[in-house]
Amino acid sequence: MRNITIVRKVPFKISAKQIVWGIILAEREGLSLLFVQRPSSSEHHSHQIVLAVENKDRIFEDTNASRFSLEHDDLVDIGNKLSALGEGMSREDFKRFFQSDDDWMD
Repeated sequence: MRNITIVRKVPFKISAKQIVWGIILAEREGLSLLFVQRPSSSEHHSHQIVLAVENKDRIFEDTNASRFSLEHDDLVDIGNKLSALGEGMSREDFKRFFQSDDDWMD
């Protein structure tokens, strides 16, 4: 039996004018480790894994933190979430999950 993995999608600000979706992989002491899909409008960016903090508007932003503490169970959870993203979704499901990239600024 496979463990159930909860994947939480959150808004992430990549620039002053652009917000995209990110997936929380792990959270600890006010920091979040996010998987951020490359914006559909940009061929110059790659997918990213970033450290972020949630601002007062409930939008996640990059942080200057350089460390993120992880326990064994955190690594297992991250692996399960990345596995769910990689194996559990078809390419169409993945695109649909991140589809609303450009709707935040409208």
